[in-house]
Amino acid sequence: MKTIRLFLLAALLILTGCKAAEPPQQKEKKMQPTEVSLVAFGDYMMHRPQINAARRGDGFDFTEDFRYVKPFIDDADIAMINLETTLTDGAKGYTTFPMFATPIEIARDLKAVGFDVVSTANNHAYDTFGPGVENTYRALAEAGTDVVGTGEEEAKPLIKTVNAIKIGFLSYTYGLNGNDGVMKNSDKPHAVAIYSEEKVDEDMAALKAQGVDAVVCFMHWGEEYTKAPTATQKKQAAYLAEKGVDIIFGSHPHVPLAIDNIARGDTHTFVAYSMGNFVSNQRREYMNTSRVETGQMVRARLRKDETGTKVVAFQPDALYVDKHWGEHLYFHVLPAEAVLSGEIPCPRREKVRGRLEETVKAHRERINPDLILSVGNDKND
Repeated sequence: MKTIRLFLLAALLILTGCKAAEPPQQKEKKMQPTEVSLVAFGDYMMHRPQINAARRGDGFDFTEDFRYVKPFIDDADIAMINLETTLTDGAKGYTTFPMFATPIEIARDLKAVGFDVVSTANNHAYDTFGPGVENTYRALAEAGTDVVGTGEEEAKPLIKTVNAIKIGFLSYTYGLNGNDGVMKNSDKPHAVAIYSEEKVDEDMAALKAQGVDAVVCFMHWGEEYTKAPTATQKKQAAYLAEKGVDIIFGSHPHVPLAIDNIARGDTHTFVAYSMGNFVSNQRREYMNTSRVETGQMVRARLRKDETGTKVVAFQPDALYVDKHWGEHLYFHVLPAEAVLSGEIPCPRREKVRGRLEETVKAHRERINPDLILSVGNDKND
């Protein structure tokens, strides 16, 4: 009887033209765009007056340098700076120019104020030779910051994934103040990343093999105190752009320089040729240039969507180092426009208004507004 019923049901389906129900098609999910915000600063140098100013009892505290830029550090997903010194516990004392060995507490304080990535490839990276490179790397890593540009054994690219965007970081220096051969003949000849096209090729291949979405590169290059990028800087920037670097943060000239946007079809590489000094004791009174007291931070933003990952914001902002006495000596780094406007409250605003206005004026003359992608300005996205 059961066989007869099944036969009748099949016949009825054929006669009525009914079809078995088909499963609903799955709609392809669209990728939700995601973004990462960056902020980068130039050379964090350490001269003798700065060490003395930071002394607190038997130790040091350098966090005061960052008081007025901390809101920008806090706002960024990734905050970066170039550390142009080696770190030591002070057992053999501290030294400054021309061979820098400065308090190890700097590592702790960079982490405390919110830095995520510290670039360490620069011409002073080998000032205290191999042990200095190792001590500096280890102190920063143990404090909890990522390091790029040097390594305990070998300088390798860094990869960080933030907000589902996988970013590769590189850092190179043009040289080591004559110690290049010393490092080359040591037991760790690649502890500091020295720029070469071969090194770039090797590092970019490694990053691409890891499937990074974007690449950020620190370059310690150029000529000190010049007013414009050199031909070599432009050539190297073009090579990095050709290889797929998205953002280049420059340092070494100790003065801020122009920015650039290198277009390659639909892709772009944004370049800050020099962010200048973040903080130092270099002053106009004895260097015959006001530009050593100024620098620039660069805020940037990366966006990843179905079409890929691109830079949708790249904005340099002028900085001024306010060296002054209070309870002790201070080296306050002021975001010039934000202090002038009152966005960042600063009790010394009126005392340094002239210097801040001069800094902003020079910054606007130097930076081509057509190359800026403003932070938070969607029309530029």
